[in-house]
Amino acid sequence: MAKAAQRGTNPRKSKEDRVSAILAAATEVFAETGYQNAKISDIARRIGVVEGTVFHYFNTKQRLMARVIEEFYKRITTEVRTGLQGISGTRDSLAYIIHFHLDVVTRNSRLCGEILRESRGLDGELAGTVSQLNQGYTRHLSEVLKEGIETGDIAPDISIAMVRNTIYGSIEHTLWALINDRLDIDVDAEAKALTELVYRGIANNTAPDKHEITSLIRSLNRMLGPD
Repeated sequence: MAKAAQRGTNPRKSKEDRVSAILAAATEVFAETGYQNAKISDIARRIGVVEGTVFHYFNTKQRLMARVIEEFYKRITTEVRTGLQGISGTRDSLAYIIHFHLDVVTRNSRLCGEILRESRGLDGELAGTVSQLNQGYTRHLSEVLKEGIETGDIAPDISIAMVRNTIYGSIEHTLWALINDRLDIDVDAEAKALTELVYRGIANNTAPDKHEITSLIRSLNRMLGPD
């Protein structure tokens, strides 16, 4: 009875805990060695299990990589959506998205590099997975741009797709510089410069100046006020 009670105080890990541990280890290994060079045995060793345990939950390395990508996108998509909820105004929302994405690729440069490499390789399943997840992630930028057009902050004839490609394409160049040239990036300065460059190009210059409107309202109030 004593032995039975002792075993009961040390339950086996649940399926969710095991999967989480495998995904965390796989994320590290894929980022460190690259997807192609990564070995399931190395992933298993990091969490103290046999190789067969990993294959029990993910029957191929491809499926494991796909799940790692899904979890990564799920996290950053939730974070960017939550962050935007506390921000108002087109420019500030745009600045937040740019800073957030630049910070993400800077802190996760190796993993982001592997995701891009594999999504553009011959693996159609991974490419499809990344494409779908990326659409969900970048949709928030498209929504900010659409709202900016509706409020008159952004010129109505701008191409949302072109702006989106300009922002994420520019940050991708920064990513490869981080990986290949091992440059140090000042995230705050880089994000500020990119925001300024993009917003100047898309701002609705025909929209009335808010300060000018305020000044006119004050003048009207003085004119209409009591003598």
